Amino acid sequence: MSLSASLYIIGNGFDRHHDIPSDYRDFGRYLAAVDRDIYREVEAYFNVDDEFWWQFEQQLANFDTDAAIDYASQFLMSYGADDWSDSGHHDYQYELERVVEAISKTLQERFAQWVRQLPIPSLSSCFTGLLPLDPNAFYLSFNYTQTLQRTYGIPDGQILHIHGKASDPSDRLILGHGWERSASESLNHGVDISEADIRVIEGNEIVDGYFSATFKPTAQIIADNQTFFSNLNAIRQIYVMGHSLSDVDAPYFAAIIKNIDSSSVRWMISYHCNPTDAQAKFSKFGIDMSLASFAKLDDAHRWAPQFLIQHCR
Repeated sequence: MSLSASLYIIGNGFDRHHDIPSDYRDFGRYLAAVDRDIYREVEAYFNVDDEFWWQFEQQLANFDTDAAIDYASQFLMSYGADDWSDSGHHDYQYELERVVEAISKTLQERFAQWVRQLPIPSLSSCFTGLLPLDPNAFYLSFNYTQTLQRTYGIPDGQILHIHGKASDPSDRLILGHGWERSASESLNHGVDISEADIRVIEGNEIVDGYFSATFKPTAQIIADNQTFFSNLNAIRQIYVMGHSLSDVDAPYFAAIIKNIDSSSVRWMISYHCNPTDAQAKFSKFGIDMSLASFAKLDDAHRWAPQFLIQHCR
């Protein structure tokens, strides 16, 4: 079988199109139901509203460090206190560790559990909403689910699950923000270590560690998958289905554009309500906008490969 010159970029809107309850808001409801303690920790250190769940990955960078430190400070007993005991030397750090672990490691574990229980329709059960995918194309999926495989029969070998594959229980599902903090943004930056309370220094390191634990290492992910990106030189058309073109994933699009003939490759990009937002985000990639078309996923006929070819002539 010879593969086509098409690349599909698949985002969460693709799964939602197939009625899979895979929004981050769905995860929020799941978390509140299965682990109320962790949900309360999230509420305590983030501004949890509809916008929070809508931009969940980006919002992970907005950890309220002041609130966490204020909470833990009640355990930072003065060495000169009448009831001071050596056993309390690590109480402050312990509380910060507990908070950070709850909203990083445990939250990510709950996220993976949620993804792995999402219902994926089989081809026989999916009577409406099927899209005219090219079975011989390459696929870059930002989803963790097996919708391409189970619903459309696309072989695993043609799909790169860039953030992990839910069907593999040993695969780490990557979730995170895109804020790579500099050394000057560390809580210990500018602190005189010789004069400071060692408990505070260690607590600051714990809080700093949260941002590392929840950072999405896109540069490393791209490097680890360099073979995929470097083999895109034959691509002639790209279909972006259900991806929000968010800033946190922009480096992946930059890697794609670097490895294609960006002056000739044609793009078809989905939008949710109106094309204005998608057009504005796509324009930041520096691609000639005359090479791009925009359509709703519901307009299935516009996603047929022959439509793009005809449209571009």
